Amino acid sequence: MGCFGSKNSFSTEDNAEAERNKQLENLIKKSKNKFYNEIRILLLGAGESGKSTLFKQMKLIQDGTFSEKDIENARKNVYRNCVEQMKIVCFWADRFGIPVENSSLAEQIKQMNSRTKWSTEIGQWIQALWKDPGIQKTFENKQCQNLLIDSAKYFFDNIERISSQNYVPNNQDILRARKVTVAAEETKFNINGFRFSMIDVGGQRNERRKWIHSFEGVTSVIFCASLSGYNQTLSEDQSINRMKEALSLFREICTSPWFAKSSIILFLNKMDIFEEKIKKEDLTICFPEYSGKPNDYDEALEFIKQKFEDVSGLKGNIKRRLYITETCAINTKNIEYVFESASDTILRNALGDHGFL
Repeated sequence: MGCFGSKNSFSTEDNAEAERNKQLENLIKKSKNKFYNEIRILLLGAGESGKSTLFKQMKLIQDGTFSEKDIENARKNVYRNCVEQMKIVCFWADRFGIPVENSSLAEQIKQMNSRTKWSTEIGQWIQALWKDPGIQKTFENKQCQNLLIDSAKYFFDNIERISSQNYVPNNQDILRARKVTVAAEETKFNINGFRFSMIDVGGQRNERRKWIHSFEGVTSVIFCASLSGYNQTLSEDQSINRMKEALSLFREICTSPWFAKSSIILFLNKMDIFEEKIKKEDLTICFPEYSGKPNDYDEALEFIKQKFEDVSGLKGNIKRRLYITETCAINTKNIEYVFESASDTILRNALGDHGFL
């Protein structure tokens, strides 16, 4: 992904940062003006936690369908994901010294950048490469997988459909399409007659302290953490375990004075991926102190829940609620059910804030 940079990348990032800050300030002002009319929820999470997927799910659940703009944006993101992910696999095949039968196609893919325009031909190249034994072998390597998005295999498996000239992304394509959140977004929905406003401000770790105080007093914070990150490292710093990073960020949010009155809802996401992973790689790779049954989903899940509860500092706190549940953000029915359950915690906190409880 870093291969898509240019000599003007710093000025581009500065402009993007300025635009992001402007959008965030406008959203904060608008949000504060509506504080007493809406229940505000702040959506936070570590990188690759599925937070943006959850945000898209709430829009889908509320509206019943995605807008034409959502569909068109997803189409571009799906194309970009297919090229970027195959490019990563091709580079790692080189690094591992794994021979690729379609080496000329691999070289073509490796030369592409963010300005490359998608074509049916590119889709056909990716389709041919995905069938290549060398690419398949590289894809299975853990080091390579650590840099790939969770949806890489899904898109490669569906590349023939994606490559068709009349391709229209379906709901799963849209939910799985990956794009780094670089601007504040807001979606609104109703549950049991109450109006909710969910705000996703992205996960820019270095910038968090600049804006986090502006959301003081939100009714609830939903924090997303990836269960499947227990055996992965950060793509930007491979010395840091993803789950350890999520625990650190969760502690920061729970102990922040700006959210002292906010209920905290923890979504342990990607339960489906975690269930498959734990059969092959035990939780001790992340937590050497884990002494539960090896490769057991239920015991490993309970151990992780306890870890997050411990760092929250909210255990036994009757005045400030902590709600923890496992989720699968790409499963609409699961998210609909889970959020319906979590909304009770949110509503109780909102009513308490206004003196009704």
